[in-house]
Amino acid sequence: MSLAARSDARLLAMFALLSLIATGCGIAAMVLSGTPQMRWIPNVVAWIVGGGAAFAIARTAPSPRVWIGIALGALALVAATLVGPDQQGVHRWLAAGPLFVNIAALTLPAALVAMARLGAQHRLVPMIATLLAAILALQPDASQAFALALAGFAILVIDKRISALVTTLCLFGIAALSLLRADPLQPVAEVEQIIQLAHASAPALAWAAVASLAAIPAMLFARRLDDVAARALALYIAVACAAPIFGWFPVPLVGAGMSFPLGLWLGIGLLAARRG
Repeated sequence: MSLAARSDARLLAMFALLSLIATGCGIAAMVLSGTPQMRWIPNVVAWIVGGGAAFAIARTAPSPRVWIGIALGALALVAATLVGPDQQGVHRWLAAGPLFVNIAALTLPAALVAMARLGAQHRLVPMIATLLAAILALQPDASQAFALALAGFAILVIDKRISALVTTLCLFGIAALSLLRADPLQPVAEVEQIIQLAHASAPALAWAAVASLAAIPAMLFARRLDDVAARALALYIAVACAAPIFGWFPVPLVGAGMSFPLGLWLGIGLLAARRG
């Protein structure tokens, strides 16, 4: 096994461990609090399916056309939420049978890796990033909008052209606009308030969940500091995990829902994929 392959394998293994701890803590908290099984079973399924997909993806070597397809596919899916089912006027989901999937959480990790691999100077990257930001502001989803803005900054900062600076400022400006529309949705105990639920069930669960979430972006920075895609994904995860401190936003991996486990696994798998 080559040095690069061993590094990719360690990356997958470390994310598997940390995400399993976070997901396990959330499931344990839900079980201890009497949350119905159908609220946490999708987390288990998504983690297993996502992990299998990530290890398979890591064995591939996506071409530029594939990266473009991933980024455009994510944009199309996120745009589809605007005509999808809403909750009190909020459009963040598409229906998958009885489940509602948070499309931004599912697709943005893969889209960010794809845009980073294409490079800041690729003509589609600033357009896709700006359109994604605009759609997130319309949904509205401030946590995903700011996560995209920080991750986009990591991708665009290496481009010294004035257009890259303008795009970066647009991303942050659009994210700020997402705060102007009040979120009418009330928090759900096993989603936005899962850390509090875990602390009430067993304080150690809450501390372990928080520690594992904090360790994921730190691990990406430590192992892949010279990789633009890793930096972008790390910033996205860090912002998404910190957002619940400032408002009622879903807690990645720990809270109920299949979108974050599956989405983050797909992003990690693409990050570990061979570069042609």
